[in-house]
Amino acid sequence: MKFEIITLFPDYFVQSLKQSLLGKAVADGLVEFEIVDLRKFTTDKHRTVDDTPFGGGGGMVLKIEPLDQCLASLGYEHKVNAEKSDGSRIMLTSAAGETFNQRKAIEYSGCQRLTIICGHYLGIDERLSELYNVDEISIGDYVLTGGEPAAAVIVDAVARLLPKVLGNFQSALGDSFMDQITGTPVYTRPAEYEGLSVPSELLSGNHEELKKFRKRAAILKCSKNRPDLLRNMEITDEDLELLKNVKSEK
Repeated sequence: MKFEIITLFPDYFVQSLKQSLLGKAVADGLVEFEIVDLRKFTTDKHRTVDDTPFGGGGGMVLKIEPLDQCLASLGYEHKVNAEKSDGSRIMLTSAAGETFNQRKAIEYSGCQRLTIICGHYLGIDERLSELYNVDEISIGDYVLTGGEPAAAVIVDAVARLLPKVLGNFQSALGDSFMDQITGTPVYTRPAEYEGLSVPSELLSGNHEELKKFRKRAAILKCSKNRPDLLRNMEITDEDLELLKNVKSEK
């Protein structure tokens, strides 16, 4: 899979994309990154990428011309000329966008190419979304100084789902949010520390008991930290029973 990141600050990604599993995935030829400097597509001597918004008000807006030229250089065409999807998607990091989550990460991991525009300032000239099919994506209900951190988060979440990127794909199947709830509590050696013992179910070797414990513990933790997720959870009769028991333990 290829990631193209359009940014005003190319150096932001110089080291981060070389670290950990991402760096290994690049070395193994599983993932490819191209960092694109938006300022290279300006035409004035000051390399201007932003301007004041029509209608007044504070802040600046990313200009349409360099963004259009940049996407064209990457092979994208305007909607009126574009043929059916070739597995490529354009994404804009935006505080006003749809919230990024695990389901979105899974969806994007099926792409052949993902082009991410790092949003800045008040936003981008809205006409870009009229020229191209652009997914506006937010990583949370807060505002960053720029879209680079958001792009890094999205790349990490998507890339780790690609085949062979994780050494043990089973760990991805057990990720938090895969079942629309947070992950189950985990433990490792020693089995006892400062008078605190690992739950006996995890030491029993009984796979059925392990499965039940992990589901129950995940629901308990989710009800404490993210009760909103439980409202969207696909409920089975067994889950309903677990939820009743969890509520009685609170």
